[in-house]
Amino acid sequence: MGEDACGEEKMRSFISIDITSKELLDKVKSFQTNLKNSACPMKVVERENLHLTLKFLGEIGESSYKRIVESLSPSLSEFSSFEVNLKGTGFFPSISDLRVVWVGMDAPEIVYIQKDIDETLKMMGFKEDRKFVPHLTVSRVKSSLNKKSLLNVLDEYRDYEFGSQQITSINFKKSTLTPQGPIYETLKEFKLKSV
Repeated sequence: MGEDACGEEKMRSFISIDITSKELLDKVKSFQTNLKNSACPMKVVERENLHLTLKFLGEIGESSYKRIVESLSPSLSEFSSFEVNLKGTGFFPSISDLRVVWVGMDAPEIVYIQKDIDETLKMMGFKEDRKFVPHLTVSRVKSSLNKKSLLNVLDEYRDYEFGSQQITSINFKKSTLTPQGPIYETLKEFKLKSV
């Protein structure tokens, strides 16, 4: 964490939906194992860190954190809990420059919630996300070595149904970067209405 001009400590933060279903996490882990077996150099995302980023906030101070929570609480409390399906796989940004492998997340509610967060935070000076694609990042590719083998694995899982999970909250997370990888901590849980 750094400090801003006022001496306020900064924290790297984001707003997310967490995947916690053991069944889903086991299937994603199996997919990650197959990805690693392709022998393409990559870093898989740790099981406890698998999430969908609704909004990356960057480095913010305590006062910004409080303002964001106050701004988002009323609108997020109006959304009902919903089911999300994890289905299919893909990559960003392109086949010639493959850097991120993802699992698709299908639920119309995600798009509505993300748009609501984006519009609320735009009024606070945060940049709007241009094209939001709901996805779960499962690995970061380090080089194109054995890329053909990796693409074969992705092809096998292209339409694979990983399963579904009930989403009951949206989380405000703090990210601490370490040499071993990021450590995420939930600072605020926005509960969704139960249905």
